[in-house]
Amino acid sequence: MNEYNVMAPLYDVILYPFVRSIRHEVLRIVRRLRPQRVLDVCCGTGNQLRLLKRHGVNAVGIDLSPAMVNVSRKGNHAPKCFLADATAMTFDAETFDLVMVSFALHEAGWRNAKRILEEIYRVLTASGTLLLVDYSLDHRAGLLARKMIPWIEFMAGKRHYQSFLNYRNRGGLETLIDGKRFVSISETTHGMKSIVIKLLRKKS
Repeated sequence: MNEYNVMAPLYDVILYPFVRSIRHEVLRIVRRLRPQRVLDVCCGTGNQLRLLKRHGVNAVGIDLSPAMVNVSRKGNHAPKCFLADATAMTFDAETFDLVMVSFALHEAGWRNAKRILEEIYRVLTASGTLLLVDYSLDHRAGLLARKMIPWIEFMAGKRHYQSFLNYRNRGGLETLIDGKRFVSISETTHGMKSIVIKLLRKKS
């Protein structure tokens, strides 16, 4: 996670203009669902949590990067973000009504991404909601997006790029999601149809 020591202070400055509309769409979805207990897995700098808090939604986040968590605790509307491993959460089973993961599964590595989804299933309440935001680089995505996103991931570092290529080549979210654990509710695409927001319900 050393790359985040450099990236963390600049992360939101560089990326927020590109993900602003997605952050606000997630906010609209969460406010519509009105969950009581919300967890943001791999919350990074806490940018999404900060936006939720500003609009009256209390949530907690976890991330494996100390640098990212330190950034999340600074400034106004600082959310509750904790240093923790998403593949082995310490939360009790069926703790959260809604769990969200944004732009994390594609870089976690396939095995870790699977473990993260297994842990999310465990900590979600019966019929709880999973909100996923990540790349969807299938035939629907615009050509420019399919060219630019691999380049962005390449610039993020070798580990990021290899994980991204594996995620893309293995079919992305559609392959990663276990149909025995989750059922799809809805999805919308953004960014020239290269980014998908998926809502899924836990199967009891």
